[in-house]
Amino acid sequence: MGHSTPDHKWQQCQLVLAGNLVAKPDIRYRANPAIPVCEFVIATHHRWFDKSSNSFKDWTTYLTCFAQGDMLEREFIHADKGQLVMLTGKLSGDGNKHLVWVNDISVLGKGLAQSINQLHMQATLVSEVKLMQTQNNVAMAEFTIQCRQSGMPAKYASVQRLVHVFGKSAQYLADKAQTGQQLLLEGHLAQQNEQKQLQLIDTRRVIICPE
Repeated sequence: MGHSTPDHKWQQCQLVLAGNLVAKPDIRYRANPAIPVCEFVIATHHRWFDKSSNSFKDWTTYLTCFAQGDMLEREFIHADKGQLVMLTGKLSGDGNKHLVWVNDISVLGKGLAQSINQLHMQATLVSEVKLMQTQNNVAMAEFTIQCRQSGMPAKYASVQRLVHVFGKSAQYLADKAQTGQQLLLEGHLAQQNEQKQLQLIDTRRVIICPE
């Protein structure tokens, strides 16, 4: 049996990214009133140990971001390709293209550096939990969540994302989770393999909230 969530309920989403600019930012101006806007891509880098090959592997995720307002003139006027930026934000976009909606941003310097890609959010489970096995025979759960984010313009506040959970947590969610339940997620943003413009949430931890 599913659980219903009131339409008025707002949910939290907190995203922190530090990565390298893929290209020099192109700042444009929206008229009436004149507001600087910019869509840009940052690359975050992740290293993990692959037990199947007994070696470390590197993975790069490319995330499209949207920012507007005075912070662009403050930080991006002299920013260039390859510079390290740190930003805080939320999730945005539509079914064809997912974005990071930037709340604040800082330009930190040049050169490749270790990245940060951290997501903490509250969301509603809106699909069945599918349990499957990875190529390395690890249990993986796949499902879709919806988040009505607080602190966002109303037309952009509600987003859906595909989520992956691995290991014992995957089996637990497949057994216990029900559509409509509230979840707490801790993880990072990735790209979907077949549709690079769409985001995927890889989680380290998922909590089923008490009713």
